[in-house]
Amino acid sequence: MKQADDINFLKPDKNFMAEIDMTGSLGRLYHYPQRINGCLFILCLRGECEMTIHLSEHKIQANNIVTILPDSFIHVHRQSPDCRLYMVGFSKELLNSANFFSTTMSYLASLIENPVMVLQPEAAMLFGEYFRLLIKMRRMESVNPNKELISAILLTILHGVGSIHQNIETSTRTFNRGEEIVKRLVQYIIKHYSKERSVSFYADLLHISPQHLSTTVNKVTGKTVTDIIAKLVITDAEAKLKSTDLTIQEIAYSLNFPDISFFGKYFKRYTGMSPKQYRESV
Repeated sequence: MKQADDINFLKPDKNFMAEIDMTGSLGRLYHYPQRINGCLFILCLRGECEMTIHLSEHKIQANNIVTILPDSFIHVHRQSPDCRLYMVGFSKELLNSANFFSTTMSYLASLIENPVMVLQPEAAMLFGEYFRLLIKMRRMESVNPNKELISAILLTILHGVGSIHQNIETSTRTFNRGEEIVKRLVQYIIKHYSKERSVSFYADLLHISPQHLSTTVNKVTGKTVTDIIAKLVITDAEAKLKSTDLTIQEIAYSLNFPDISFFGKYFKRYTGMSPKQYRESV
């Protein structure tokens, strides 16, 4: 049986991928952080998988469905030997043709905050049927899958995931003011981290003082605003060092560092090694 060794599916000639991972392919491919350039759904059949999606760590177990949105970072820390996953992914082109963002508008914030959802066994079986259908279509090499059909299945999965998120949104606890500030801060950091790293910039977006922001974030998370920003900056830098041919200088400029020396000191402060050492590490 063909395994998911080509899960980095988003090549010019591919609008979607669909595979079953029985040998830990997901963990081998994402053993360091990488950015997803499409939308990836993962359905866990059995076993466990521990991963970081953007800034949050998650344990994936049987009957969990994972939604990883475009431009999210994924880093797989561990897959148990008995881990079995269905994986389907869709390119940005296909997402755009299916009006992805307008379709998910009402629950997009929930998708970002809660990428891993627990399914009832019956729901997991239903999602599994759609995943298996896509896997069969992907393996029919003599047949060029109809784009409209793939889009229709994508929308069906999205509506299914969305209904679960909307039901949870109506039943979960409300956030207090501090938690709401942190939630919005993280959303702003995800959007702006490659250009902005100052506390005052994010405080202005939130219409509060830098001191209020810093105090609130520390009280809610035990971390500083700078630590949260750095986590995403370093994750992006690590992904580019390992998965691209960009020079270290180009990576520094892409993350808005004034020069390679400043970038090197920043990177080493948080990782304990230079960018060059990290790129050459196993």
